[in-house]
Amino acid sequence: MTEQSKHKMRYRLNNRDNDTPMPTQLFLDTEWADLEGEQLVSLALISADGQRRFYAERAVLPAEPTAFVKENVYPLLERGVVALPDAVFSEKLNRFLGSVSDPVVLYDYAVDEVMLDMAVKGFPKRGDPRSRASSERAVRRELVRDDLISMILEDWFLANPEEAARRHHAMVDANALRLAWLAASGLLDAPWSASWRQFHDQ
Repeated sequence: MTEQSKHKMRYRLNNRDNDTPMPTQLFLDTEWADLEGEQLVSLALISADGQRRFYAERAVLPAEPTAFVKENVYPLLERGVVALPDAVFSEKLNRFLGSVSDPVVLYDYAVDEVMLDMAVKGFPKRGDPRSRASSERAVRRELVRDDLISMILEDWFLANPEEAARRHHAMVDANALRLAWLAASGLLDAPWSASWRQFHDQ
């Protein structure tokens, strides 16, 4: 474990020595249908305390998903009331982001940010001026790249086979990232994680 990994705790849920309001961490995961990362399927956001959640799927799914997506992502979709037309999807997502105080979105894969932008901007077609415009509401983002977080995340799925069986559902993956980040940041005990125990004992 590098020193950078040990001390990478850039955001905190609590800061008792500072009266400045803390940002609201939102953990993001998306699923997409194509290899290029241009066709969003579903999107999930969950706050660090687990109380604020957004989850939606596109009502009209990409017709030609990769074999992996067809076998591992589509069967986990909930459909029903969370399957939204693109305009409604975008409206509800922007409303959710607007309801959160000083949000900062954390994600662990670059395509997730691309998918978030696409949904926030209303799913513009290629060449549509909206695709190059600034997002309707500026939201800070943070790409989470940390070895300890990645290892704790894998430990979470190993320790929770029922969650592992639903891996590649966007909310399941967003929640796993949330728990791993909290544990790696010293904000959550994770005795189920061998990686966390090893780090904690150092």
